Amino acid sequence: MAPFSPRLPKRVRRLFRLPASRARLLQDLDEEMRSHVAMRIDELRARGMSEADAEAEALRRFGDTAGFRAYAARRAARKSRWTRITELYDEWSQDMRFACRQFRTSPGVALVAMLTLALGIGANTAIFSVVDRLLLAPLPYPAGERIVMPMQESDLPFRTSADVAIIKAWQARTHSVEAVAGASEDMFSVRPDGTVDTIPSAVVTANFFPVLGMGPVLGRGFLTEEERPDGQATVAMISYALWQRTYDGRADIVGRTVSLDGRPLTVVGVTPPGLSIPLARTPPPDIWVPAPLERSGGGGSGIVGAPAPAVFVVLRRGVSAETASRELQTVAMSIPEAVRARIRVRAMRAQDFLDPREHRALQVLFAAVGALLLIACGNVANLLLAQAWTRQREFAVRGALGAGRARIIRQVLSESLSLALVSGLLGIGVAWLALRLIVALRPPALDHLAGVRLDPTVLLWTLGVSLTTGMLFGSVPAFFASAQTAGDVLRRETRGGSTGTTSRRIRSALIVLEIAASLVLLVGSGLLVRSFAALQRMPLGFDPRGLVYTDVLLGGREFRHRKLEFRDAIVERLRALPGVTGVAIGVMPGKGYIAMDGLEAEANASGPLTRVPLLGTVFITPDYFRVARIALVEGRLPDSSALRPGPEGRALSMSPEVLVNRALASRLWPNGRVIGARVRVPSDAQADPWSIVVGVVDDTRMPDVRGDVADMQVYSLVPSKLGDVPFLVRTAKSGDDAAPMIKHAIASVHPALYVRPTLSGDSYLRDGLAPTRFAMALITAFAVLALVLATVGLYGVIAYSVSQRTREIGVRMALGADSGAVRRLVTAGALRHSLTGVVIGTVVAAATSHVLTGMLYGVSPVDPFTFSAIALLVTAIAVLASYVPMRRALRIEPTEALRAE
Repeated sequence: MAPFSPRLPKRVRRLFRLPASRARLLQDLDEEMRSHVAMRIDELRARGMSEADAEAEALRRFGDTAGFRAYAARRAARKSRWTRITELYDEWSQDMRFACRQFRTSPGVALVAMLTLALGIGANTAIFSVVDRLLLAPLPYPAGERIVMPMQESDLPFRTSADVAIIKAWQARTHSVEAVAGASEDMFSVRPDGTVDTIPSAVVTANFFPVLGMGPVLGRGFLTEEERPDGQATVAMISYALWQRTYDGRADIVGRTVSLDGRPLTVVGVTPPGLSIPLARTPPPDIWVPAPLERSGGGGSGIVGAPAPAVFVVLRRGVSAETASRELQTVAMSIPEAVRARIRVRAMRAQDFLDPREHRALQVLFAAVGALLLIACGNVANLLLAQAWTRQREFAVRGALGAGRARIIRQVLSESLSLALVSGLLGIGVAWLALRLIVALRPPALDHLAGVRLDPTVLLWTLGVSLTTGMLFGSVPAFFASAQTAGDVLRRETRGGSTGTTSRRIRSALIVLEIAASLVLLVGSGLLVRSFAALQRMPLGFDPRGLVYTDVLLGGREFRHRKLEFRDAIVERLRALPGVTGVAIGVMPGKGYIAMDGLEAEANASGPLTRVPLLGTVFITPDYFRVARIALVEGRLPDSSALRPGPEGRALSMSPEVLVNRALASRLWPNGRVIGARVRVPSDAQADPWSIVVGVVDDTRMPDVRGDVADMQVYSLVPSKLGDVPFLVRTAKSGDDAAPMIKHAIASVHPALYVRPTLSGDSYLRDGLAPTRFAMALITAFAVLALVLATVGLYGVIAYSVSQRTREIGVRMALGADSGAVRRLVTAGALRHSLTGVVIGTVVAAATSHVLTGMLYGVSPVDPFTFSAIALLVTAIAVLASYVPMRRALRIEPTEALRAE
């Protein structure tokens, strides 16, 4: 226990209640123990003991000094830590109270800073909510982060018996897969309580609900033995919506019977509210029935092979999608049928099903709001830096009184953090309004955004952004304020200087970066605007005005053997409607196609084969091209009487005579010998003979379909087995006005017909332009807001510079400077900042505009016109920003300016 001499006597420290450090507390303890032992030694020596014996006895009676000192050290450490925490809390409270007083002293600066930050933080929060919903958040199920959907190399779903063999092999031979479930969308005619209705339904495996982790709200789920191999289910579950809508939420629904396509089914349970097949874009099913992955007989009659099949895989905990994809592919390639079909598998998450253009648009929007937030931070930093300059005397006095540099930095950062937190609260309101606008403007492909909200994850993001921005824009004025000493302030005021070179350069650099960032956003916005204009001028190859398209389901038992009869009856009913000029069977051009697993073609019977890996097949009637107004370029229309029955178990098969579009003709027959060539689907080579190409039609395109697969199409006569029949109607009036009449006419043919929602050509064109319009509107809004903030910042810099150079301008005018010289003096600063920002922004925009390549049409990412126009616009606005400060400089009276100095 080495002696320790404190700077002040112990009693003096206690008198002034100065905080004792941990070392001082231990030193006091050592002194107390030595004093106690010394007194005991003196007592024992007085009783006749020797010095050594007395010391040994005194130490024995005192006890374990090392242990007691260690215990005291722990207590002292805890007390010291708590004292430090208390001191920090007291200092922080003082800083926050002082910050509030400071805001009351200059409310204008505080209000402008809060509103500027609120706009930046609110926009950032809103876009993060969208990104989190579409790219980051897992499926809304207990095991949502581990549910993936395996797809083939061409993104085709699993439809054949070979696919079932693969799925069963996954269940038996993989280590990364916990469970496999299947589901398929369908439409069933249901008779609840004597009424007839065709409602959205689903066929699922018995483990579908346990795989999702969703249990019934009433009754039970499906049992494995209820997956009937013959496809004749005896039980069903109904949706919560149907339970409330039709059965008034009665608890006795379990055990009751519903008629499904004419056969009775016993209701065993009610599904949770809003439950649907993951990633499906159709309404939630109202009826759920069990079925195995493949029913007896094969031929695509089970879950795999259904119209819209889906296979879901639940990964084991800790297994990544990439690892699972490699294992699933290895197992799939070991199946002989799979090797012949060249199936490769990749596990895909919910986020991976987003269109690449939409994915890129979200990334661009997120980068845009990041740039907007940086511009807002630059503006606020400029404001606080100007305020810090006016408070230089205050900081100098604080330093003279003993405040260290860290203490001053902490004070300024406390002010900026409090400002950022208040701005974050305001930003939540801005984000709520922005989200409502985004949801209203969303394209149909982003329907999942309908339920986006400010959830706890988003609020935590807002808190983090607020704290980060507070540190970001507060760091520059904090370090500037801490660098001021009393000597610097006195020397500067003695010389009569107006402002510091370092502060002026920092503020100029910030405004230059703001102008550069706003120019980058404006260039991106300008490119999207020009792309949107080019899309509106895109040659479609057909006339969408006056077209109405709808699907009619003829798959129920009542229509199974009378499909042609009902199909003809619907056509006749539609032709009889007033204003209808044509009716055909076929999809809206560009709307969709049936993906065929490749195509083999030959120019003649002895010629070499040419293969296309994937193409779209459209099933039509011959008058389809007249109704859609698609030009026949070469050849003739197919003979409607030349139809062959498809292979057993297959609903779709190409007719003997087909047509191709120009894109496919140029791909397969570049020498021009198209008419008379033969084509067939490779997988049908054993069952289907060749089809003859009898004509070539014009290409049809839509703004939202820009892929090569959609460009290559073959047109075949509609087969009689087609259960989901698309009707295309040409009317003399607007398609939007005629759509309700057409839907009513189809539904009047039979009460059990299910008519999908109609689609007019006008709304179809609007929906096609919606993704580009969505990205263009948001990026333009952010770019304009960024330009406004940068302009306000530039105005603030110039106005502050004029106010600080009042004496200089007065001297210049007293020495004979005219108004033109004063204008040039003020405008030169604005031009210098704007031109520097324009040059930097142009270089950055040219280097980064390639990220918009997938979102552009008919315009280059480095379009000279857009870059030049935006550069001139930014420069002109910068000159306008200097107008008011320039007028203020011209009103300066030289005598008053000199007298004030």
